Amino acid sequence: MHRSGPAFRRHPAGSPVALLGLTLMLFHSEKPPEPESLLMQAVIDAGPWFIAAVIGTFLVLSGAPTYSEQKPLPLLAGWASILAAWHFMLAILPDLSLPEFLSWLSAILGASLAIAIFALSVRFTESKTPVEPETTPLTEKEKKYVQSVLRRHLEVSDES
Repeated sequence: MHRSGPAFRRHPAGSPVALLGLTLMLFHSEKPPEPESLLMQAVIDAGPWFIAAVIGTFLVLSGAPTYSEQKPLPLLAGWASILAAWHFMLAILPDLSLPEFLSWLSAILGASLAIAIFALSVRFTESKTPVEPETTPLTEKEKKYVQSVLRRHLEVSDES
C-alpha cells in the first residue's frame, strides 16, 4: 500500500505511518473497547510467532521477483522465519480447547483469504495498467510559460 504516482513507487512516509499506527494501537494508554482489547491481547500474547511471521513475510516480499529481480537470500531467510513462526504457533496449540482452536483457525483462514484476495487484486490491477511512455522534456516556450504562471501565483501582494 502507500503507493504514489504512475510509477507505483512506495511513498517514504508510508512505512513510518503504518508503524506509528501499530504502535499507537498496541501501547494506547486507555483501555479500548472489548473486541479491540481482545485483539491487542492476542497480538501481545502471541509475540514470538507473530514477530517471526511479520519478519518472514517482509523478507519474502522483499526477496520475491514482483517488482525487481529475485533475491534468494532474503527469500530463503523469510521462508525460514515463516516456518519458525508456524513452529512457535503450533507449540501453543495444545493449550487451546477445541472451540478456541476452531475459532482461531477460522480467523487465520479468513485473514489469509482477505490478504490473498487483496494481493491478487493488486496484481490484476497492475497487470492491466498500461505502461506510460516517458514524456519529452518541456520546450523553452513551455518552461517560460510555467515560470510566468508560478511567478504570478507566488507573488506576495502588499495589500495584506
